[in-house]
Amino acid sequence: MNQYGYHLTPIGGGDFLLEPMYGLDTSKADELIEGILLRLQASKSVRLYYDLGEITIIDPVYYTWLELLARACCTMNVRMVCIHMQPTAAFALSHFLQGDPAFETALDVDSRNSTVV
Repeated sequence: MNQYGYHLTPIGGGDFLLEPMYGLDTSKADELIEGILLRLQASKSVRLYYDLGEITIIDPVYYTWLELLARACCTMNVRMVCIHMQPTAAFALSHFLQGDPAFETALDVDSRNSTVV
């Protein structure tokens, strides 16, 4: 298992795929974000795909984590797109979402041209 609780993989064209694992400790957001941004910056990334396929519920704490990461990416001109959001996670998110989130959503990497918030 990765010591940081996620896999960050280049997938081509300046795009990266972030896959969170169960060991992801969002209480260490500053440390996690700094590590992710350093890697994105070093690779001149333009887009970060955040794979939510294993996340069944998005609660306010997890949403705050997503917002922090997306806003940090935005400061580097990196777009964050959440993909593979499960229906249960989307339904939970809809209960406390106020306004537009800092990240975009898409079904998957291949549907990137049809991203919608």
